[in-house]
Amino acid sequence: RTFRTYTTPNPAQFISLAVDPAGEVIAAGTADPFHIYIYSLQSGKLLDVMTGHAGPVCDLSFHPVRGTLASASWDGTAKVWDLYKREVATEEFGHSADVVCCSFRPDGDELCTGTIGGILSFWNVEDGSLRCEIDGQRDITGGRKNNDRMTANNNAASRYFTSVCYSADGNCVIAGGNSKYICIYEISQQMLLKKFQISFNRSLDGVLDELNSKNLADGGPIDEMEYSGDEADNNHLPGAKRRDDGSRKSRVEVLTMQVAFSSTGREWATVSNEGLHVYSLDDDMIFDPILLTEAVTPGAVQSNLRSGQYGTALVMSLHLNEFALIRQVIEDTPYGSIPHVVRSVGPEHLERLLQCVSKCMADSPHVEFYVQWCLELLQTHGMHMEKHRGSFMRAFRAMHKSVQTRHDELKSVSDNNRYTLDFMEDQTKLLLSAD
Repeated sequence: RTFRTYTTPNPAQFISLAVDPAGEVIAAGTADPFHIYIYSLQSGKLLDVMTGHAGPVCDLSFHPVRGTLASASWDGTAKVWDLYKREVATEEFGHSADVVCCSFRPDGDELCTGTIGGILSFWNVEDGSLRCEIDGQRDITGGRKNNDRMTANNNAASRYFTSVCYSADGNCVIAGGNSKYICIYEISQQMLLKKFQISFNRSLDGVLDELNSKNLADGGPIDEMEYSGDEADNNHLPGAKRRDDGSRKSRVEVLTMQVAFSSTGREWATVSNEGLHVYSLDDDMIFDPILLTEAVTPGAVQSNLRSGQYGTALVMSLHLNEFALIRQVIEDTPYGSIPHVVRSVGPEHLERLLQCVSKCMADSPHVEFYVQWCLELLQTHGMHMEKHRGSFMRAFRAMHKSVQTRHDELKSVSDNNRYTLDFMEDQTKLLLSAD
């Protein structure tokens, strides 16, 4: 449900939105007037209005560390605003074409911007210098729409990136936009690493590279000749999807609205007019359809737990892939039986078990118990994980994060109670010496 609504003093259309990493401030850009409105997420009050752009503010991006905001506008500039120091001058990055997207690198030292010319520019945030540029117009070109007069290879117009995002390590960038392709570039070498086609749905406009020749004539597609003539051509507006207001036929054009990398760098997702697409380097299965028989049920898991067959119960719960059931089996396993249970787990379930142990450890008071699970998993299956480190890197990072977090918490508690522990130790020694 809607719990809070943010409005402008005067009616305006929002076309871009960004939330700061702390979750306290919301920034929204408008089409007209060309302003950026800053709101407090907690109170819903309008904190500030940033002015200075001469065109619609089509994209916003917050600095991952500092309280600065980057904005991209159709006026051909990208600006960096300091929200908390109004006396600091606004940094401006000039472009030769309209800027439609922007994104900060995870460390905040670099800003990537994209223009309608299909060029990705990489700027040094500290001194405002241009580090490099990647011309991706030819990479994103592809697909011939019904009303195109040129082939897909020769028509680069209206093909540009509208969304860009850095990878977790900041070495690569993914970009998508008004095309059926999404491109991943390596920044330092300015090289195209991979190009993905997001849709093969032929009912969408711009998927086919070559149109059916029987529907083509000297003047273009036959379907478009219904609207041919001086009056129809003169009334065609730039950016309009239809020829005139009386048209009853239109086709949805294939395009990408947003792209994003995961924090591990092994997955990325995009939103298109066909839905949400998630791509992953990991090909692990959610369940094993061969071993998932009618006998593998939650009741059978509980029965094996009661009879003391903890290894069988754990494998069956991993087949069912229910987190609550897996957690129950893990916590019901006796401390001394952990090494034997870990040996009964096969490589196909190892990554899932690591993820479950990491998730359970994050909010469990049984720290030593779960540390023993982690230790046995690494000692028993360490060689297999080393050989297939790419598949287990995400699970290993999750486990390392959970162990490190609990270590830091215990270290903080121990440091705060250092003198109390020393006193208890001295008292114990005195009692032992008295005896």
